[in-house]
Amino acid sequence: MELIKNKRTGKVLFIVEGGKHEFSLIKKIFVDILDFTQIEKRRGGAKFYKRNSDKHSVIAVINTKTSNIESITEIEYLEKIFGELIQTYDFDVNNVAIYYLFDRDLESNTNVRLITDLIRVLKNSFENDDHIRGGMLILSYPSVEAYEISNFIDGSHKLCKKLGKEVKAYINDKAKMISLNKMNSESIRHAGLELKAYLEEAGIEMNLDDFSETNQAVFNQQEAHFKKTNTFRCISMLSCVLLDLGILRE
Repeated sequence: MELIKNKRTGKVLFIVEGGKHEFSLIKKIFVDILDFTQIEKRRGGAKFYKRNSDKHSVIAVINTKTSNIESITEIEYLEKIFGELIQTYDFDVNNVAIYYLFDRDLESNTNVRLITDLIRVLKNSFENDDHIRGGMLILSYPSVEAYEISNFIDGSHKLCKKLGKEVKAYINDKAKMISLNKMNSESIRHAGLELKAYLEEAGIEMNLDDFSETNQAVFNQQEAHFKKTNTFRCISMLSCVLLDLGILRE
């Protein structure tokens, strides 16, 4: 797997649930390592914040109204922020790749029917059925910190945890090995290989044109694993964003 650091992607929008960690993680990947310009608007923050870099690759990161996945359906709230992005930063949300980054954590996102519906609808980063605005749902099991583990731990997809707080505790225990600050081009590539290994082991095909097929297969496998073991396998689909943008290439 190859990382294309100078890949010009145009504009990319992340819509995330967390008010802090997701912003730091995305900044590390896209600004510090890939040299994007980043615009961000955090929940409760009065202003947007911008870090300038490559004008040809710009990423915006915003929160949903609340940290619950149900907030994805709060269209009025998101449209207001979209309007600010268009007017202030010439960031046309109708012509960008959009990714919704959320956790499958039993303590927060518990509505299985809604998650399944969102998987079905949010299947392409640019355009969905009936010309619905683009958007790809990117889930992490049980939390986005699984992505950090996959940057540094061989066979990380075999690690199993029930809750996001258990994943954080695992990272704290291995702080000398797993650190956001230590992430680099090679660790991002490693994370991509870990996801590939999981998909191959699970017999799941990657389909980025209709991501709902891949997403649903992973969700079903994880739900079945939880019923059997009371844990999820620590998997983040975040590498799919880099594959979709052509930054990671097999």
